[in-house]
Amino acid sequence: MLVICIFSWCNISLFAQKVGLVMSGGGAPGIAHIGIIKALEENNIPIDYVTGTSIGAIIGGMYAMGMSAEEMIAVIKSDDFKRWTSGNIEPQNKYFYFTPTPTPGIINLRFALDKKTGIDLREVALPTYLIPPHEANLAFIPLCAQANALSVGNFDRLFVPFRCVASDIYKKEAVVFRYGDLGDAIRSSATFPFLYKPIEIDNRLLFDGGIYNNFPVDIMQADFHPDFMIGSVVAYNPPKPDKKDVMLQLQNMIIRPTDYTIPPKDGLLLNFDLKLFSTFDFSKVDELVKIGYDSTMAHMDEIRRRVARTVLKDIVNNRRLAFKSQFPPLNFERVEVQGVDSVEKLNVEHFFRNRPTVFTMDELKRGYFNLISDDKIAELIPHAIFNTTTGLFNLNLNIEKRNPVKISLGGNISSALANQGYIGITLNKNTQTNYLDIHIGKIYNALALGMRVELPSKQNSYMKLAFMAQKFDYQQGTGRPILFVTCAQQELYSKLSLGFPLGINGIVEGGAGYGLLADYYNSDKSDYSVGTVYGRIENNTLNHVLFPTQGHRYTSSLQLLVGSESLQSGDHPSINFSGNKAAWIQYRGKAEHYFQLTPAVTVGIYGELFYSTHRMSEYYTDGIFQAQAFTPTPYTRTVFNNAFRAYQFAAIGLKPIYNLSKQLHWRNELYWFVPYKQIQLTAGNSATYSTPLSSSQILGETSLVFNLKTLSAGLFINYSSAGNSKWNVGLNIGLLLFNTKFTEIN
Repeated sequence: MLVICIFSWCNISLFAQKVGLVMSGGGAPGIAHIGIIKALEENNIPIDYVTGTSIGAIIGGMYAMGMSAEEMIAVIKSDDFKRWTSGNIEPQNKYFYFTPTPTPGIINLRFALDKKTGIDLREVALPTYLIPPHEANLAFIPLCAQANALSVGNFDRLFVPFRCVASDIYKKEAVVFRYGDLGDAIRSSATFPFLYKPIEIDNRLLFDGGIYNNFPVDIMQADFHPDFMIGSVVAYNPPKPDKKDVMLQLQNMIIRPTDYTIPPKDGLLLNFDLKLFSTFDFSKVDELVKIGYDSTMAHMDEIRRRVARTVLKDIVNNRRLAFKSQFPPLNFERVEVQGVDSVEKLNVEHFFRNRPTVFTMDELKRGYFNLISDDKIAELIPHAIFNTTTGLFNLNLNIEKRNPVKISLGGNISSALANQGYIGITLNKNTQTNYLDIHIGKIYNALALGMRVELPSKQNSYMKLAFMAQKFDYQQGTGRPILFVTCAQQELYSKLSLGFPLGINGIVEGGAGYGLLADYYNSDKSDYSVGTVYGRIENNTLNHVLFPTQGHRYTSSLQLLVGSESLQSGDHPSINFSGNKAAWIQYRGKAEHYFQLTPAVTVGIYGELFYSTHRMSEYYTDGIFQAQAFTPTPYTRTVFNNAFRAYQFAAIGLKPIYNLSKQLHWRNELYWFVPYKQIQLTAGNSATYSTPLSSSQILGETSLVFNLKTLSAGLFINYSSAGNSKWNVGLNIGLLLFNTKFTEIN
């Protein structure tokens, strides 16, 4: 009888033996945690509880949601995960409809005006975080929402019970998550100060749990009382700083020392020396997983001796499949919006559905990225709230708007004469944006003001009104033809347009305008009074406004222009005329596309077609000014080269680009310009056409370009087969951008 009792007690003890896995923070080296899980499951060692901090919370949370080691590896390797950790939104996900007209603005200062509090300058100060949160804000819905719904926000009801730790820096204490929104809990545990924006939960700003508890053994013991613990440590307490290491000084000020130990009687500690791996070595997944796996296998005999209970891997997989089979479909029925007024709320809801039906995660993603492309919105914070009655999710969307006033400062510094200054003022008010832009420089001066209003309708649409006064003074630049002593173009015009989105990356716009234009050349002046109606289509995913290396841009425009021209010649008064009527149609199409052949090599192709029915003036200088220019590079937009102007032309280009780093690349561009008829100068300053397709020109440029998000620095050598100066060398730092001319709508 005694033997039977002892045997029964031993059997119950073995059956009841529980194992807890504790995973530290430590950045990318924490990927080694996956290797430990993989080794334990393959050897039938149970994992009954999981606690983790930072990367340990990410890995532990994914395991608690029912992911296998292979599935976790796939997540870490995915392009989506790279975007979570970098904050970069792919160009194809940017809603081009909201993309503002590019300006030379480099520094943006935002503030609010309030009658009671005065000027709010909080956004003008230095940024509080470096990596934008937009990708991560959305990513944790498809990752966590279904498991969170199944567990009803109770982390004990996940595939395995789970805890993670964040830090409340105001109260200077660790915050343990046992329930709530699983995605918020994991994110707050991994929100490193200054790098990521803090997560706000219950009016508490939460940061990385590693600040106060980077190895939550105490949480494991207090909440779960396991019989045996396995600890995985990929971090260490910051060493004593020296006076030259600012980051180490900050770590010592912020991070509380952690006890990275487990008493031998309570379990086994796996301590990794991963100092050769940086915090952001997320590309070395296989290597780190192998380190964790091999270390665990080296201790497997000891683990087996101390953990007598086993659970077959097939049983674990079957439990995992059974758990995940209960996930509700990730479909949404309602959108609840906070942070905007009733009119804006209605517009927001239309981004997710245009009819009162259920919408999917793909539709949510599309609407989310469409909205976040709006410059008036600082952040969208989405939550998926499960409705147990309908079995569907509600989308709770909290919108944080930017301060309404923006002042932009920028321009370009040039080794030649293309030095430009820029100031822009933007005022956003609900669905209306008002702007004032000022350009000052030797070759270009402009004053632009206007407004854009989002129209209240189910289909996104806008109305724009623009006024422009600008002057291009080519005599101040280099490369002008010797024929011209004075060489300038002046414009005063207004345009009214309506625009609509065309898919995610496209736009269709139509409008009308009126302009007073003047061309100055030597002692002569031509004046034009012109009205226009036009339409244009554009599809754009380029990753940079001046020197793109990814994406594409396709534009097509058609214009009808009607007006009159007057000519006053100081040298040839006999040719003066006034009020000559003219009407013409012109079409312009451009195509630009970049193909990444290898990580180091990108090839771009370019094509442009222009056709106009405008009758050429008999007076050469008048006629050459009215012709349209081919200007595919920033430098060519600063000079007047009559060899690259025509009333009908086609051009193609090839752009081999060598990516020396993410920001630095060596850019080579070669273009072939073919006018249908070349404009030729004859005796008495008269103009005539050449025979069709009888001439062509070559344009080439090589440049070393360093691209940042808001500016570029480029050292270039430019060659043109015709012109006053065939070879030109220069350096530009900033953004060399001009407003479009009245007759150039793309």
